[in-house]
Amino acid sequence: MNFPLTRVLRCSRHFGFRTGIQIARLHGPPGRLIRLQLPRFAHPVWVRSRTSDVVTFEEVFVTKHYELPFRDFVPRHILDLGANVGFTSVYFARHWPHARILAVEPEPTNVGLLKKNTSAWPQITPCHAAVWARAGRVSIANPSAEANAFRVSERVDGPASAIPALTVAQLIAQQGCSHLDLLKMDIEGAEAEILRHAGEWLDRVSVLVIELHDRIVPGCAQALCDALRGRAFHQEIVGNNLAIDFRPSPTL
Repeated sequence: MNFPLTRVLRCSRHFGFRTGIQIARLHGPPGRLIRLQLPRFAHPVWVRSRTSDVVTFEEVFVTKHYELPFRDFVPRHILDLGANVGFTSVYFARHWPHARILAVEPEPTNVGLLKKNTSAWPQITPCHAAVWARAGRVSIANPSAEANAFRVSERVDGPASAIPALTVAQLIAQQGCSHLDLLKMDIEGAEAEILRHAGEWLDRVSVLVIELHDRIVPGCAQALCDALRGRAFHQEIVGNNLAIDFRPSPTL
């Protein structure tokens, strides 16, 4: 078996030797579906070996790109945009077991694994859709990309390629709440267009966790700056993400 020893050792230090041996299988022959039982997680996660799933797994569960630094934050309603195969939703569900999580992912093969990874977590609802600035239909713009790099386009070549596109406001309504405690957004550049319409939904969000993709779509950071202009917030960098807290600061 050929695998990066340093990465396996890092996982072993984090999870223990037994789980580290399981994780070594992720670096074996490509395309295998590997079952991992992580310590302190009630249910296993499934990872496709030698794919971008391995990178995403390490970001979520090892280097903890979604371990938020905000005190007294216990979300009840979470929207996971760009849910991929469900690792972040599972991480949130384990950390906040009473939260309701809507996990939105556009790419069909990812959605299949998203459903498998979240089926044992009743508080997570997988949703095969894309978030967009306007309701309608979109398609995957780069179907041969890695599983964590799919982008959507308003160009739809036919019914077979069409994916429902919903706005953030529509997805909040689908959650059955008027206010969203946590909005996670990792959508490979689509955030540029969606943030240009942030006036329609940003006042209904307490914490926004977002990864910007200016290397793919120039203008993402500028769109975020424009959306934040005039708003009070506290910001931290967590992994590849900006974590932005709009909640009022406690009175000293």
